[in-house]
Amino acid sequence: MSQVWQQMSRSATLDAVALSAQAARSVVHSICTDARVPPPVTDTALLLVSEVVTNAITHGDGRPVVDIDVDSDRMRVCVSDAAAEVPSVLPQDEASEHGRGMFIVDTLASRWGVSPLAPTGKAIWFELDRA
Repeated sequence: MSQVWQQMSRSATLDAVALSAQAARSVVHSICTDARVPPPVTDTALLLVSEVVTNAITHGDGRPVVDIDVDSDRMRVCVSDAAAEVPSVLPQDEASEHGRGMFIVDTLASRWGVSPLAPTGKAIWFELDRA
């Protein structure tokens, strides 16, 4: 029988620099440890938050904010920035060094989406189910 995940939330405002993906992974790792999220789900969450934060820094505007909510059935990670541009899943080009982030999110997340923020900006979110 697997352990029940503990309900908790965390939020962090990141700098708009490349090292912020590492900071986001640290926040996600900490909450996963505290909430007793198992390593396979934690590893997936770390990969996905890195991809979404990197997109926010590369294509977004302002300082990204990462919000993580864990309950007994799922983990939801939301990364918001001030840019209105919505990411998309691009056709995969094996020769390209870029453009795989949202494909990875689309492949590994239980669900993901984009929510507009007022007056400008967006939040990219993904969820990972317990089961």
